[in-house]
Amino acid sequence: MCMEVESVMSGSKCPICGGDNQCGNVAGMKHGECWCDKAVFPQEIFENVSSNSTTKSCICQNCLEKFKKGNLPGTRI
Repeated sequence: MCMEVESVMSGSKCPICGGDNQCGNVAGMKHGECWCDKAVFPQEIFENVSSNSTTKSCICQNCLEKFKKGNLPGTRI
């Protein structure tokens, strides 16, 4: 599921790659209509998000797919 977002500006960026996360919740869609509401995020993917991060935002679909395929670097950013 999508993480809560603090603002439209900060919530639209993936905390792993910095790209647009395409979060429908940030874009104003009703809760449950975004791609991320139906996606499964393995707990281990969150280890790729910096513990210093001050904003909460969704991980993008591209990073999620890379992680599931084993193509996302395992280092924290």
